Amino acid sequence: MKVKKNKKYNIGLVIGRFQPFHLGHKYLIEETLIHCEKIVIGIGSANKKSKKNPWSASKRRKILQEFIKQKGYESRVFKIINLNDNPDDDVWFQNLIKKTGPFDVTLGNNAWNNGIIERHGISVVTIGFYKREILEGKIIRDLIAKNKNWQDRVPQYLIKFLTQK
Repeated sequence: MKVKKNKKYNIGLVIGRFQPFHLGHKYLIEETLIHCEKIVIGIGSANKKSKKNPWSASKRRKILQEFIKQKGYESRVFKIINLNDNPDDDVWFQNLIKKTGPFDVTLGNNAWNNGIIERHGISVVTIGFYKREILEGKIIRDLIAKNKNWQDRVPQYLIKFLTQK
């Protein structure tokens, strides 16, 4: 579904793994706030720790909270929730709704999440990726692992959070 320029939603949902939080995520959240009065942010794969998911859900929550504070979005971010992976789409959706409460729309680019949510009758708006060729979590994680420059791909005030053990 295309974003309707004059459409304003009450509560929107944004889901991301934020592994790590980068300028593409910043773009997604800021675009979502253009179209929604308030948002819920879901931390995806909250129950996973692996090479693909190196930062814990609690660390990612702290990073998101710092981003929200730095940008002055405290009154617009309704809540941040942890979303555990679940192989059963219906169970995943029921857990999502228990944690989010009602919301009007989800905004994002994950076809799997969007498909489940849309099948349950909730509107989905695809925002589109921002500089995906350089702002993809896997690319940034690889740069970090190889001690190459990655710092210009995240908000500068978050670098300290990403480098602390």
